[in-house]
Amino acid sequence: MADDQVHLAVFDAMGYSSHAGLAANLAVSASRNQRRQGTDLVTTGERLEQILVEHFGHSTYVTAVLADLDAATGLLSWVNRGHHPPVLIRGGRWTTSLSCPPADPLGIELGISATLCREQLEPGDRVLLYTDGVTEARDARGREFGLAQFTDFIIRHHADGLPVPETLRRLMRAVLDHHAGRLGDDATVVCLEWHGPSANTDLRPAHRSAAATADTGDVG
Repeated sequence: MADDQVHLAVFDAMGYSSHAGLAANLAVSASRNQRRQGTDLVTTGERLEQILVEHFGHSTYVTAVLADLDAATGLLSWVNRGHHPPVLIRGGRWTTSLSCPPADPLGIELGISATLCREQLEPGDRVLLYTDGVTEARDARGREFGLAQFTDFIIRHHADGLPVPETLRRLMRAVLDHHAGRLGDDATVVCLEWHGPSANTDLRPAHRSAAATADTGDVG
């Protein structure tokens, strides 16, 4: 977080090779560097693509959602680079995907311009960023964990009054159990909850964010 700006991002590299892991780590590091320099979301995506191409050519690519939340107003801004759209949970029960015209994944260089999209959050809203390792985890019968089960899990545990970090910890355990204890793909979830502007103008607006991740190896 910088001033009243909360920076969020999720990355998912293609494949399971060492190149994929290096590409994802490079994208995360380069994104943090661009944010520290105050680079806007669209330009950040363009620079990440340049960096990935310089290091890997076109041998791998990374999908991503890059987002900013103005914690004072609740205005969420984001760009989608070939990734699953964020999910919005409102009123503790209503869910929708936040659509935004996707640009090409980072590292492909198809020349599709990124679109900056915006959504005005309401107090109590939760925004979920995730990778397909969560929704596409399959059980022994080949059934996916799925987006509906994923969002329902978050809603039910929110209704039980659990804090966000504990909800995500239980979610990752449920995903692992669904996939017999070992994932076939990395699974990451970022959850942001906006509480609305603070009644005390001397205090920053209340918000809470948490992230959880599980990889294809052992999970601690």
